[in-house]
Amino acid sequence: MAVIDLTAYIDVLSSWCYVGDLALQKIEKKYGNRLRVEWRIAQLFDFGPLPYTREQLAWYYARTAKISGVEMNAAWVDTPDATTMHANQAAEAARTLGVTDMSLVRALNRANVIDGRPLGRREPALDEAARISGLDRAELDRVMRDPATAARIKQTTTEFEALNLPQRPSYVLRNPTGDLALLSGIYTFESLDAVIGEMLHASEITEQVGPEPA
Repeated sequence: MAVIDLTAYIDVLSSWCYVGDLALQKIEKKYGNRLRVEWRIAQLFDFGPLPYTREQLAWYYARTAKISGVEMNAAWVDTPDATTMHANQAAEAARTLGVTDMSLVRALNRANVIDGRPLGRREPALDEAARISGLDRAELDRVMRDPATAARIKQTTTEFEALNLPQRPSYVLRNPTGDLALLSGIYTFESLDAVIGEMLHASEITEQVGPEPA
């Protein structure tokens, strides 16, 4: 059975990643074990604070709502040094401790952009990640502080930047026949469904035809 590999480059607190993931969850439900998803952190803003105020973010969220229909909450920006870095580190640390699926990433993203929880600060991000995942807070804190965690995020961010893709989320899709699709900022179920369906069809036909004659 042909399987599509999808690598999702995300920032855990990105509003557009939240919107895109709503479609990705539907895609996962439709294709089941024919789709293999791996998430990788692509840190925003060069690991620094947000380059805009809460008011500017609220304007952006309002624009996003008009495009996507998803209403968001900018209340999480409660300090000038709010950053997405801590939530990304919490998710990456949790992966080291065994939470390898997207459950924690998704829950943190929703807590932030929908509920407005202040995950732009380190302690709230750590607390929320420990609460959601059930991991020991002290152990999660230790792994967040481990230089290896920051190094992995730096590596996957550099990897994303090397692809020269303009948006997060970005999806890299590959099928067994060697086809490659790059989708950046695409957020609708229909768009993802069309690409995955085509790639699966090509692979399934190839399997039916069999190997090229010697």
